[in-house]
Amino acid sequence: MRFHYKISWHFLRFVERILFGFKVTGSDAIPRSGGVIIASNHVSYCDPPVVGSGVPRELTFMAKEELFSNKAFGWLIGRYNAIPLKRSVGDVGALRKAVGILKQGKAVLMFPEGTRSLTGRLLKPKPGIGMIASLASAPVVPAYVTGSNRLGAAFLRKAPLSVSFGEPVMPAASGDAGPESRDGYTKVTEEVMRRIADLAKNKA
Repeated sequence: MRFHYKISWHFLRFVERILFGFKVTGSDAIPRSGGVIIASNHVSYCDPPVVGSGVPRELTFMAKEELFSNKAFGWLIGRYNAIPLKRSVGDVGALRKAVGILKQGKAVLMFPEGTRSLTGRLLKPKPGIGMIASLASAPVVPAYVTGSNRLGAAFLRKAPLSVSFGEPVMPAASGDAGPESRDGYTKVTEEVMRRIADLAKNKA
């Protein structure tokens, strides 16, 4: 981790533990080196820092383009490796950049659902994560975050704030993003979501 990231990581994790009883389970499943995708459910704007504080590696974050409209905030999240992503259209440039980052041996946080779930239930995933994982030959570690949308209840210890990680999904390597690979990308994405659902069941 770079110095400013490491300091922020330790500070945030300390605050989360003291104020919200934050717990992390299964982080041993995260490879300590090499390209890897952390794939989490998404229920709150707080998910990136909460999930990130459970990952013992510096992360790159895929963030919606609108977050960069405020120059000061855009600069801040850029310092913590956020990459703007256009959600309304297939953002090929951002996806290629994510593949390149993974091939450099770095870790990327993604939300397969593509948007927040207002009910807390898992939504239908987008196929992009399967494509990125396959093109980069990168494992995908499923993650399940809970309580980030109920910080008041977590503060009163009436609801847990936690993140759990599962065993990595290993995609088959693929050299092209052609139509013939689409089924393979979908299968990877579906398997990732199945494992996120399993983590959710264990929290129930």
